[in-house]
Amino acid sequence: MYEPLDTFIQQIAPQFSLDWNLVEPLLRSKPLRKGEYLFQEGDRCEFVGLTLSGCLRMFFLKDGKELTLFFHPEHHVFGDYQSFRQQQPACFSCQAIEASDVLLVNRQVIQTLEAAPDGQRLLRLIVEHLAFRLRDRLLSLYRDSPEQRYLHLLKTDPQLLQRLPQHYVASYLGLEAESLSRLKRRVAQRGLT
Repeated sequence: MYEPLDTFIQQIAPQFSLDWNLVEPLLRSKPLRKGEYLFQEGDRCEFVGLTLSGCLRMFFLKDGKELTLFFHPEHHVFGDYQSFRQQQPACFSCQAIEASDVLLVNRQVIQTLEAAPDGQRLLRLIVEHLAFRLRDRLLSLYRDSPEQRYLHLLKTDPQLLQRLPQHYVASYLGLEAESLSRLKRRVAQRGLT
């Protein structure tokens, strides 16, 4: 069960090694039904995780409207890390938008990773990875138009776009569903798809 986590770690820190016999008994996978929440805004996030199959979305509410911040398809890490580390209420909700299976990394796993040789460095690199993703998303929200964000998603992960309900894509782009339909028509007419 640890192989997907090891693969992710090797992408971040190829030199890191660990006796996975210490970690594997602490790992837990959890199946999620489509629409099921892993945690909700205001809950304490007791884990971080890795999507094994399916797709999750991370979102928050503003004025009663859901604003999608991230999608987490296979092999993506997820969670409200600040809530997890500081034991405070989560700022986001995490919901399965497809039937999914996730690998949960709890406090004991993190402590085992920290105690490993070079474990502190590994965790710093993972947090940097997450911070860079958040920075890129934040910059895109401020610098790019919804069309530019759509074209980027179309270029970097067209298969994911086919899997996502359109109202979630619209929320991710900062649009209403009707505006997304018009945007997709404009892009198709210009032959950018």
